[in-house]
Amino acid sequence: MDSGALGPGLEANIESMTDTAEQTADTPEAESNFETGVVSESGFRRRRWYHRQDVRFIGVVAAFVVAFQLYGYLTGPSRISSDLSRLMEQQEKIDIKVTAKFKAEAFHMEIYQDVGAIRGEDGDAVIVSGVRPSDIRFLARKYWIKSIELAPSRR
Repeated sequence: MDSGALGPGLEANIESMTDTAEQTADTPEAESNFETGVVSESGFRRRRWYHRQDVRFIGVVAAFVVAFQLYGYLTGPSRISSDLSRLMEQQEKIDIKVTAKFKAEAFHMEIYQDVGAIRGEDGDAVIVSGVRPSDIRFLARKYWIKSIELAPSRR
């Protein structure tokens, strides 16, 4: 069959396909295409790692967790009363009165028990005794804590 019978457009397409098929990964041109992420044989463009949905999802979740923790670190000191913060520098263990934004439930009581001994309740507040200053800062970073004050003295 005569090559002219195919027509000039189809003949040019066949020639470019054979030229592209002759390129292998060993050629410098193919290597540069690999590095840039563009594959010239099929017009397929590789997606960068940061364009993948799963990577973006993990990034959003990580940003949310960091923002949530940062919120606790920034607002935590404002929940500690000034009298308690002065006493934290002097004493090793302190009795505190913790007021939450809502009534304490089993989960909150477990956290209070981890940091000290629960002595009782005073209205909406829970009195915890024998709490170290580092644990007071830990409690202050919780979003559900409204305020932490010095507990009234024992009778």
